[in-house]
Amino acid sequence: MKTRSTQTPDASDDAAKPKAATDRTFAILELVASASGPLAVKTIGTTLGLPKPTAHRLVNGLIEKGLLARDLETRDVVIGVEAARLAVGILRASLSRAPVRAVLRKVSAELGETCNVGVLDGGDVVYLDRVEVEHWPLRLQFGVGSRVPMHCTAMGKLFLATLPEGVRNRLLKSGPFSPHTGHTITDPDALAAELERIAARGYSLDDEEYVVGVFCVAVPILSSAGRTVAAIAVQAPKVRLSHDRVEQVLPILRRGAEALSAQFG
Repeated sequence: MKTRSTQTPDASDDAAKPKAATDRTFAILELVASASGPLAVKTIGTTLGLPKPTAHRLVNGLIEKGLLARDLETRDVVIGVEAARLAVGILRASLSRAPVRAVLRKVSAELGETCNVGVLDGGDVVYLDRVEVEHWPLRLQFGVGSRVPMHCTAMGKLFLATLPEGVRNRLLKSGPFSPHTGHTITDPDALAAELERIAARGYSLDDEEYVVGVFCVAVPILSSAGRTVAAIAVQAPKVRLSHDRVEQVLPILRRGAEALSAQFG
């Protein structure tokens, strides 16, 4: 005698719906995160083969959660602040700090100066690790987890310069920016020009823009896909580090960045 199944086709379909929705959600996030600029919802739907109502529903849900956002100018879709925070949390949870510390110690020893690794978290840079030299000024304490602004730090400007254009423009439009010293770039147009120079040369400088008397150089740490996921920087009093030493420190920083890239995928 045949046994009748107690599961109806409708029940089976319902069980599959959550997985399908999850797959589509992650596909949208991955597509927007890898794009070079804002994406229209229509483009997202066409690329992923989603019906128009489904694409709009999923995108709007992600916007409500802060995982996606609307570009202020085009109203197209960009990665949201909550997605950036989530990425930082994942990095912190998965990153093995011992190998990072070993690379930082080596770079710091070669340069004879303080070095740190940081990531972008919303509108700030967060220090993931830091190695200070003995002669670092005691009044300047930046521990692991410290947050510094983007617009006036070497790592921060580097992240700004490598962000997708839509995200970068949205952040620039939030200016003018607060001055921390007399050298801080506060005008959005002037900062945009500085970011273009950084993108062209592949490294960033902070010439007393955040702390008077301190000079910094930062280079990107790239993922296997070639995207900037973190940065490594050297900081020193300007009497020991300035424009005339930049070409000397860059090769050492870049070797450190290459060694660290494996830790960030």
